[in-house]
Amino acid sequence: MKKALKVTFLYIGTAIGAGFSSGKELALFFGQASPLNVAMSSLFMALLCLLFLLAGKLGLMPKGKLISFLIFFSAGISLVSMLAGSEFVLSNMTGIPLLGVVMAICGGAIVALGIEKIKVVNAVLVPLIVMCIALIFFKLDPQPYSAPFSVFKPIAYSGLDVLLGGVIVAEEGEKLTFKEIFLSCFFICVCLFCMLFMLQTVVLADGAASSMPVLSVSERFGLKPLCGVLIATAIFTTLVSSLKIVSDKIRAALEGIKPLKNFANDKNRAFVIFCALLIAYPISFVGFDAVVDAMYPVMSYSGIILTVVVALKTAIFGVLALRRRIRLKKQMKNRPNRRQSISSDRFTPRRGNGNRNRRRGSRNRHRNLHRGNDNRRRIRRRDPRPSTYPQTAIGAGPPHPAP
Repeated sequence: MKKALKVTFLYIGTAIGAGFSSGKELALFFGQASPLNVAMSSLFMALLCLLFLLAGKLGLMPKGKLISFLIFFSAGISLVSMLAGSEFVLSNMTGIPLLGVVMAICGGAIVALGIEKIKVVNAVLVPLIVMCIALIFFKLDPQPYSAPFSVFKPIAYSGLDVLLGGVIVAEEGEKLTFKEIFLSCFFICVCLFCMLFMLQTVVLADGAASSMPVLSVSERFGLKPLCGVLIATAIFTTLVSSLKIVSDKIRAALEGIKPLKNFANDKNRAFVIFCALLIAYPISFVGFDAVVDAMYPVMSYSGIILTVVVALKTAIFGVLALRRRIRLKKQMKNRPNRRQSISSDRFTPRRGNGNRNRRRGSRNRHRNLHRGNDNRRRIRRRDPRPSTYPQTAIGAGPPHPAP
């Protein structure tokens, strides 16, 4: 139960970020769609999370260069967008520019400490995010919607958010039992259903289509500080996960370069992490809106490609395992019973006599071998009778006279 909750918070903390918590993702993918249609994405995301957890447990995660590049590219886009979102939110709330550097440094320190510290951070911050969304949601009335139902949009949105979350939780699948994996996916489905339903209601209430709909709506009710905490917390959890994936891929690439191989060690992990931040932070000055509008659809298609590859690999493994199991069952069914004797020939011995005869034969060979050794010792024994010749072996005769 405890492990399942930790994996749930880790996945949700990775999947949600500035685009999710601010409502910008939902406005981009769904527009004026019904909140129930949007909430269907939770079911797809939970199923995809189940797929990645099973692939991680069975060792079926793809490891090709193209897949690794897609993961690195999508994680890099997410990292840049989180840095841009943190700068936008913190400067909007405090009026102090370049305050996102503080969040970037804190995120780098958490990643350098390892995955266990990331789990602890998500276990604390994700419930806080859910509470903040609920407080804003209950201030609103049900909102009208006009967009028709579409199955493709929930699938595309699931591909966007499952890429980073799937890669992160696949590593945890090795440590979970099958029961904990299914329990984790159930918790993920329930939590995301509630969050998506509430967030889409907030997005529908924002008629101005601002950069951050949740921030705009919360300002009407005097909840802007609370919304700022919500968005900043969601940004931090996703920034940490994205930074971990980017740094891990960079270290894996450095292992193949002999002059830079030492930087792939765990001792130099912090150096690689902060170098990645040093490169990504200036790129974030492009702006949060530009990154989300241009790059998030690319992340969505990358997630769909990775999901298809993992699904095919898992399906092939499942078919092969099922065929192997059926073959073993047939072999066990066709194998005759060892206790059953052959009654057609009364002189045919029961099964097991062959093994007994082999044991007897090996015992006889052992005795004959030792018997031969005793004969050799008896032959080489000295003659007790006195002799004028030097003692030689029996049958060797006298020594040759000296010339």
